[in-house]
Amino acid sequence: MITYVSGSLVGEPPRKGPVMIDGPDGPIVADVAPDLGPLEADTRVLVARVHVDVGIDRHELGVLLGPWPADAPDPAGPLGLASTPVVVLPDPVWGDVAIAGAIRAGGQPTWIRVPADGPSLGMQLLVAVTYGADVVIVDGGGGAELRLGRALGGRPLPVLPLPDVEAIRSLFAGCELDVHVPVPSTDEPARARIQGVLAPLELESLHHLVEVDPAPAFEQAGLDMGRASFEALAAGAAGVLAGRLASSNRRWREQLEA
Repeated sequence: MITYVSGSLVGEPPRKGPVMIDGPDGPIVADVAPDLGPLEADTRVLVARVHVDVGIDRHELGVLLGPWPADAPDPAGPLGLASTPVVVLPDPVWGDVAIAGAIRAGGQPTWIRVPADGPSLGMQLLVAVTYGADVVIVDGGGGAELRLGRALGGRPLPVLPLPDVEAIRSLFAGCELDVHVPVPSTDEPARARIQGVLAPLELESLHHLVEVDPAPAFEQAGLDMGRASFEALAAGAAGVLAGRLASSNRRWREQLEA
């Protein structure tokens, strides 16, 4: 559950690291979410305070979302992103494949595509979901965006930059929260090569690896999956999983409203 707290910045925030907020009940320490852009001291801002359980560990987080009028309503409800899938693409070139997968597997979900370096990304995500987005695509994202999506109650899905081991390691840097990792399901020998790339990284020690058939994404896009790169397959798998999660979320909401 997320609690939104309005307050004033104490000094100018750093690009990374904690920042102090003068809240209604005293000082609040919060992390700077990407990318807030320039902010001045005493700016009225909004902080999301949340508990995130990872295994047996509980993380208590405060995320500075950005400027927000003191008298404005909260940008989202207490569930925040409410399990909305957030596909994080290190390379935006594969965005169309991911979107095709979400459309085919999700039954024409409402989707939105935003750049990772856009202003107040966390606020954008919350507002987008509040106004009906079923799937969010974040272009040029990495560990910070995965962490942000998870902290705000979403289901971040990283697109693995296969087969580059160091690029994959870099993708998860700074994300100490667990996320679901779509791994493209392929025939041998491609499957063995993908598993060989991932094995030394030991992603499963924190994250949840899910094998997903990317074929629906390529069928929707009219592309030959047999000629696709491993990273394109990973984008397709992430999109397909995002579509399935979006469809499940819609059924869940319909049951609540019935």
